[in-house]
Amino acid sequence: MIGLPDLADHLQIVLSDPTPLSEGRSFGVLSPQTCRVGSQDTKHAMILAGLGWGRLPVWQVERDIHENRLVRLETNALGRKGQLTTEAYFVHRLDEPLGPAAQVFRRALLQALSQ
Repeated sequence: MIGLPDLADHLQIVLSDPTPLSEGRSFGVLSPQTCRVGSQDTKHAMILAGLGWGRLPVWQVERDIHENRLVRLETNALGRKGQLTTEAYFVHRLDEPLGPAAQVFRRALLQALSQ
C-alpha cells in the first residue's frame, strides 16, 4: 500500500480550472510538486509518458490498465481501494421549501445512497 508521503515525493499532474470559481484553491492535490494542465487529455498523455501521477476517470484509463500501460495506485490517500466514487451534493435554498419535484428527487437520491 502506497502512503501519502510516497505520493508527495512525486510530481502530481493536476487539471487546472480556468474559471475564477476555484482561484487560489486546490482540490485533491496531495503532492507539493505539481504540474497544472488545461485538459484531461493532456493530463492522460503526461501520465502515460511517465512524467507524473494523477487521478483520471476509469473510462479514460481502463484500456491502458488492461494493456499494462498504466497501473492503479493502491493507496487510501486517494479514497477507498485507491479510487474515489462519484460525489454528489443536493443543494437548496434554506429560506424556501423544496417543491414537489425536488422532494421526489431528494428522496430518490437518499434511497440510492442507502443501497
